[in-house]
Amino acid sequence: MPLPDHIGSDLKLTLVETPQIWDPDTMYEHVNGEAELLKRYGARSLAYSAYENEGGAYLTVDILDMGAPVNAFGLYSLYAGCDGEQYSVSGGTVLSGDYTSYALLGRYFMRIDSETPGGTEKRNPLVAAFLSGFTTAVPVPEPLPGVVDRLKKLARKPCEVSYNPEHVDYDLEAGPGYTWIGPDGGTYFVSFLPSVQEAEAHAAELRNKGVQVVLLGKNAVAWTKAATEESESYLKKALKLVVER
Repeated sequence: MPLPDHIGSDLKLTLVETPQIWDPDTMYEHVNGEAELLKRYGARSLAYSAYENEGGAYLTVDILDMGAPVNAFGLYSLYAGCDGEQYSVSGGTVLSGDYTSYALLGRYFMRIDSETPGGTEKRNPLVAAFLSGFTTAVPVPEPLPGVVDRLKKLARKPCEVSYNPEHVDYDLEAGPGYTWIGPDGGTYFVSFLPSVQEAEAHAAELRNKGVQVVLLGKNAVAWTKAATEESESYLKKALKLVVER
């Protein structure tokens, strides 16, 4: 992916190292121990670059092309979690930390490490400046599936919605799909199957594995392990909102 040599004006960043790029078979050279996880989420490439400015700030970034926005969202949810300050910039979402920030922009997931005199107050604008420049180097970001926004409105916190491209519930090996934490603190699951028939078969398999609350809506299957009247009622409401129209 092409990266600009210079980013920003007030916080001008200059590329100081030739960007390096790895494919799925070689990315272990840069992220040994993480490569298999990244590949499971659909990573197509991993790029690394470093920038600095005249004020003494230094920024390095790992940029993962995840192939699809939902895969990037899944990885972002896994790494960012709910700790830290989350904000939007240049069409992307950033979760800032003391040193490392995580960013989501379309099909790209980024891990940004920054050092700057002045601490966090200067770090966030530096990250924002990089993202603003990065958006000029890539196509217009593709949107996330609409179900993500609908689940965020249903969840206890928007950051408690996640996506896994393999098994949404590893105990049951059911997926791919979404998970979220409801207002009651319970964990809820939904998977979308290619057809109604496959959804029915999937629901039957979950019931055979002992899941007490399994609901069907067209090609969607939703379930929760905490079987109460309240959770079942909530899940019915959730399924009506998230099922593909």
